[in-house]
Amino acid sequence: MSEPGIRCWRPRRAPVNGPIPPVLRPWIDEPGSLTRRLRTLAGPAFRVVVLTEAWGRGWPDERRRLIGAGGERLWLREVLLCRGDTPLVHARSAIPAGSLRGPLRRLRRLGGQPLGSLLFGRYAVRRGQIEVAPVTASSRLGQRTLACGGHPAWARRSVFRIAGRPLLVTEVFLHSLLEEVDDDRYRR
Repeated sequence: MSEPGIRCWRPRRAPVNGPIPPVLRPWIDEPGSLTRRLRTLAGPAFRVVVLTEAWGRGWPDERRRLIGAGGERLWLREVLLCRGDTPLVHARSAIPAGSLRGPLRRLRRLGGQPLGSLLFGRYAVRRGQIEVAPVTASSRLGQRTLACGGHPAWARRSVFRIAGRPLLVTEVFLHSLLEEVDDDRYRR
């Protein structure tokens, strides 16, 4: 069972409730680094705003995706990926304590560095299936996004594995990104 308001996490190619905006499809389908794509869009104005980094239990659907029903602690990190002062993506990562051994322990000390630049630049990464869902303001994820200044539209998530160690990354695409991408398309 998913969290309230996000009942429809679906594999990317499966039907979801409502159409994905056409300007957002290439972003949702991005198989590589979303950070790299955002850096291209934002140029030198790209920045990461760290909202929280702390140990916690995570949400039930995160725990199920990562470690089953167990009680292992998760390293939870939430950031806004911005163009200047405009947030474009709200990202949340959940990393089991067991995944933070060896060289991956540096994932706890990212600070303003985007997770994507480390994942796609340094390690052999295997990405699991991308799931998508519309995000409502009544969902826990939607409420978190609104609280940090963004207006949620759609989200994608997937489990990454580095040396067999899992971490879950959820990316909420904000209405401001849709506007940026739509405006950018008309400038060409």
